[in-house]
Amino acid sequence: MTKRTAQVSPAPPAAAAKPVSPLLPLGLRLKAFALSELAQAQALLGAPGDQRHTGVHQARKCLRRTRAALALGRKALGREGRRLDEDLGRLCRGLSPLRDAQALIEGLQRLPASGPSPLASALPEMVALARARRDACLARSLARDPELQRRRDRLQAMTARLAALDWDDVKRGAVAKAVARSEKRLAKARRRASRHPGDDARWHAMRRRLRRVRQQDHLLAAIEPDLRPVGNVTAEEAAVLGEAQDDALLLRHCGSHSPFPPPLRKLLRAEARTRLGRVRTPSPPETS
Repeated sequence: MTKRTAQVSPAPPAAAAKPVSPLLPLGLRLKAFALSELAQAQALLGAPGDQRHTGVHQARKCLRRTRAALALGRKALGREGRRLDEDLGRLCRGLSPLRDAQALIEGLQRLPASGPSPLASALPEMVALARARRDACLARSLARDPELQRRRDRLQAMTARLAALDWDDVKRGAVAKAVARSEKRLAKARRRASRHPGDDARWHAMRRRLRRVRQQDHLLAAIEPDLRPVGNVTAEEAAVLGEAQDDALLLRHCGSHSPFPPPLRKLLRAEARTRLGRVRTPSPPETS
């Protein structure tokens, strides 16, 4: 699998993460982490100009890390915690069209741009068309929600809701069980993807499960290392699945709503299918 070569803009400025005191109870350390992520997400959604494309991407990462923290305290945080998690998920999905429009450009920029192939010759035109689609998508979104202020206000309200949850009741035993649950869900998703190598939804589900385990691993590494997941989840596997997801996105943009004319869709479709086949033919590794 070819490594990513796309040039990505630096992340726009965001609220600096506050250090979490190791003297605080575990639940309060999780709370501090989640509040810091929501503060960063609000700042990133307010990024100016072209930085907003990267800002949306990074903000969605912050929302997913917040949800990973909520999942660690799922039972103790009760119904209100689950409702907050669902609302964060809806907000994250609502930003997906903006992210996908930018991801299409990044996916195209990863493709081989040199050599005599027709696709390489067509890439500059395809990138230009994708940029036009992305800019139009952002313009429509900003027309409906100037400066994304409505979404930032929703995040502010969610921050207050998160702060009001009963984080004192989040104990080590419950966190350990939540980690085990995440690992079990990943193992199940791996088996399903292995049995259905052509099913985009199953591979995407596996990637989401793997991402959740990695997020919880990184989170706990900072605040409670002995509770980290024990399964074999590597950065290499995550990167390969990320590239496969990008290739699946390229393939989705070869349909009737594609920004590309039919001849270019045909070239892109063939390349995306070839790349996906290289990743999905082997069985995904099992958790040790």
